[in-house]
Amino acid sequence: MKFTSLTTTIISVAAMAGVAIASDNLVITPKNLPCNGADSAGCSTGIKGFNNGNDFGYYCSPTNKITYYEACSCKHCCKVLSGGADFSCPEA
Repeated sequence: MKFTSLTTTIISVAAMAGVAIASDNLVITPKNLPCNGADSAGCSTGIKGFNNGNDFGYYCSPTNKITYYEACSCKHCCKVLSGGADFSCPEA
């Protein structure tokens, strides 16, 4: 019984270490996330784990996926310009 318990413990610790190592390499970006407003620019108030929760501006493709984004250095400051043709992240 002790052998089985020790083996289970070792496997569990190894699995948890693998998850911890894998999560360190996880990079979250808005690229390819779904968006509304095909062929237009937009702003978001941030994604948890990306850019410290600050805004970002993006371009939404015809297939409603973010193809380009620019991180802002502030919260609630991104502005959509030219009727949705562009966006601006002001300097903080």
